[in-house]
Amino acid sequence: MVSEARDISWTANERGLIESVSPGARAHLGQRKAGPVHQPVFDLVHPGDLPAFRKRWTSVSGGVVTRESLQCRLLHTNLGWTWMQVTLTDMRDNPHVHALVCHALEITSAHQVTAIERRHGARFRAVFDQSAVPQFLCDLEGIVTEVNEAFSALLGTRREQLLGRPVRDLIHCSDGGRVNHALASLLQGTSESTQVPSVLRDRQDRPIPGLASAQVLREENGTVVGVSVVLNDLSELQAAEGRHRQQEQFFATMSQRASDVAIVADATGLMLYTSPGITKVLGYTPEDILDSEGWDFIHPDDVPAMRIQFARVAEGGETETATLRVRNASGEWRWMEETMHNCLGTPVQGIVCNLRDITERVAAEADLKASMLLYRTIAETVDEGLLLSTQDGTTVYVNERLGEILGLATDAIYAQRLDTILDDQHLQLKRDRTADGAGRGPQRFELSYDHPNGEQRTLQVVAAPIDLFADGRGGSLATVSDITRTRQLENELRRAALYDGLAGLPNRTLLMDRLKHALARESTGTAVLFVDLDHFKLVNDTRGHAVGDDVLVQVAARLSTSVRPQDTVARLGGDEFVVVCEDVDADAAASVSQDLIAVLNKPFSLATGPLQITASIGVAMSPPRSAEILVRNADTAMYAAKVAGRGRVQHFDSRLAAHTAERRELSVALDLALAKDELTMHYQPVIELDSGRVVGMEALARWERDGGVQVPPDRFVVIAEETGLAHRLDRWALRNALTGVSRLRAEHAVHPDSFVAVNLSARNLSNPELETDLLKWTEKANLSPCHVLLEITESAIMSDAAAAVSLLQRLRHVGFLIAVDDFGTGHSSLAYLRNLPLTTLKIDRSFVASIGENRNALAITRSIVDLATAMGFSVIAEGVETAQHAEMLRELGCHWAQGWLWSPAVSVSELRSAHTMVRRYDTSCADLFPLGQARQEALDGP
Repeated sequence: MVSEARDISWTANERGLIESVSPGARAHLGQRKAGPVHQPVFDLVHPGDLPAFRKRWTSVSGGVVTRESLQCRLLHTNLGWTWMQVTLTDMRDNPHVHALVCHALEITSAHQVTAIERRHGARFRAVFDQSAVPQFLCDLEGIVTEVNEAFSALLGTRREQLLGRPVRDLIHCSDGGRVNHALASLLQGTSESTQVPSVLRDRQDRPIPGLASAQVLREENGTVVGVSVVLNDLSELQAAEGRHRQQEQFFATMSQRASDVAIVADATGLMLYTSPGITKVLGYTPEDILDSEGWDFIHPDDVPAMRIQFARVAEGGETETATLRVRNASGEWRWMEETMHNCLGTPVQGIVCNLRDITERVAAEADLKASMLLYRTIAETVDEGLLLSTQDGTTVYVNERLGEILGLATDAIYAQRLDTILDDQHLQLKRDRTADGAGRGPQRFELSYDHPNGEQRTLQVVAAPIDLFADGRGGSLATVSDITRTRQLENELRRAALYDGLAGLPNRTLLMDRLKHALARESTGTAVLFVDLDHFKLVNDTRGHAVGDDVLVQVAARLSTSVRPQDTVARLGGDEFVVVCEDVDADAAASVSQDLIAVLNKPFSLATGPLQITASIGVAMSPPRSAEILVRNADTAMYAAKVAGRGRVQHFDSRLAAHTAERRELSVALDLALAKDELTMHYQPVIELDSGRVVGMEALARWERDGGVQVPPDRFVVIAEETGLAHRLDRWALRNALTGVSRLRAEHAVHPDSFVAVNLSARNLSNPELETDLLKWTEKANLSPCHVLLEITESAIMSDAAAAVSLLQRLRHVGFLIAVDDFGTGHSSLAYLRNLPLTTLKIDRSFVASIGENRNALAITRSIVDLATAMGFSVIAEGVETAQHAEMLRELGCHWAQGWLWSPAVSVSELRSAHTMVRRYDTSCADLFPLGQARQEALDGP
């Protein structure tokens, strides 16, 4: 493996003797033939790095760890020492290797970049590390050599996991090669900087879109050594463009009278004396200098300025300092710092000039200026204020963005301490801790700031210690961000998450939190009052939702002013409110409930006129100490109050508890029965009264539990409605009814032109998938929609009339038959009846059962038949149990009927054996019973 590899790799035994090397290793190490085989690996390591290398070699060869990595210098016979990233791996357990494997990656360029970074200085390094803008540096091979914390956070990867990786590994596949192409162009010297759209990837390979700004890094001699890349989110970049410009300028003053060379000149510039040190500094002997004009040794471009300064000193000035270029004995120009003192009136009788060679310093300053330009490019995108201060609080540097944030001129910020400007009593302590390096690392805090424009702002300050001066004196670098809008949005979101947007009351989340705390600290007892307005939907339907919202706001206000300040009033949604009363007993809770009933019974003043409305209240007392159970118990009691007649208070008691337990047990059992397909479908024939022919059948679900116990349909259907299982029950009924009828048709057990009627719950009328599912199931059963009658109750339609009308119109448009079940028992309006795409009205069995004895029932039945006839609907009467019922309905003009007179709902097996759906029934029974008075009067009309 190693012998064929092109990488820089070799294997060695436990003693460190090299056993094999890769061609890449031989090429890099300058070994063209056998290479360093049988040579100790330690001979290839630089002596300065050998202790660290031996330590990691011992750790791997001794079996302490299986892998170690370090940076060290390896010997190259042609190029000398080269920096390498070396990885040592124990592969002695691998039968194909059985050795320690060394793999090396050249990082000489990366070290050059690192050297430049050190020269850039600690000041801008701090800006780089603390910047919120993601940034990284790479070398000539495209290997990442440095990243800041923001870049690590952006990729969700630790810094040490990013260093040493190729940049291409960080690029998402959707980038299209833009970043790689841009870096290649920069490293080839095509351009100095560029800016391209980029798409990086995080540790989950998710794309991170942004804008990459890249800048070439150069050595002192101009050699390209790497690239600096700044990454910005596009939206943040656009928002930040043009808003801030950062000025980076640091001033340093160096003053020192003692110099390496001392020269005494007369008032004309003739040199009279020079110290022996001139030979070491400039290469001249004192004899070469004496009696010479000083101007002859100064660069021609510097002579005019130096003559002016020298004249000022000679004319009585005390001291002046100048920087100039002086030619040494080799003819090279050296930068010198010269301090001139007027000693003409002293025994010296001349101008004393002290000179120091500052050539290296000038070169370093040039490098610093170049690095400042580089880091200024990085820092220009920072949308933060920057302030650099000494340990005593003196401001050294301020950027313009800080002035914009504080609403002050930068001069005003320089004139004051930051803690004075911000008027924060804790900032002084935090600044001191940062400046002296206590708890080394950034200090983050927030504070309020009175902006000069009168606004209250929230600022975030991040302060970190920094080595400010070369003599070791430190300071701190503070970044200041205006997070006012961010905190405002957070507060708005927090309130939206905890409060109702209409009434301003706590919502369910905050209610449950407060209730849990109340139960945890209660002493006497906690009461939950579940308040629900009676027939509130009628308010929305008749007066509009705006009026309904006004009512809800007024209800919230009445409830809030009718309870104690420590009580909680919450709105769960719609017209449901909950009141939590702490430290009350049952009597107190009952009293509060009655007070609320009385308060809500008072008329509401509305734009459309006064409104009288009632409320039903359910009361539950602790224990239990579960907030969820307590609210559920109060909800159960509230529904019991509605059943009992509305406008009253119902307390949760043992009877309701037993009912709740039974409902919960039946709900779980029904859920399981639906999952196991344990329900069965029975069918009841629909008879044409004139002919006795079966025109259709109603599909009715039946549930027999273990042990043969039959659960009444009206019981488990209600459970399904209350517990959210109605949707699944409807889907089961529709699928099974359509599939069952399809099979019965194939067996000729039903007439091919008869319909099947299936009941739909109110919840399914808002199900967006119902229409698609119905068409799919009907087509799969080879049925036409015109043979499927969908039965919906009036109450189901009126629960959301607009949605119901829209859905039913679409279903009718594709051919489905639509019937209103139990017509006359609900509260639908004739306006909606006019707009509904109905084909059938079903007369409720409660009217049919008493048409022979009750004049009103017969009159209502006759009105329904007349209404249906006038609107072109067919009529089905339910619950026909006697021949008298059948005859009276036929004489009233009712088309179809169903009931036990002919057949109950029967199972599929009984339907087949008894030919229930294909036989003809006898309906000619008019002479079998006398006409009652009520029947005769109803038939005769008024």
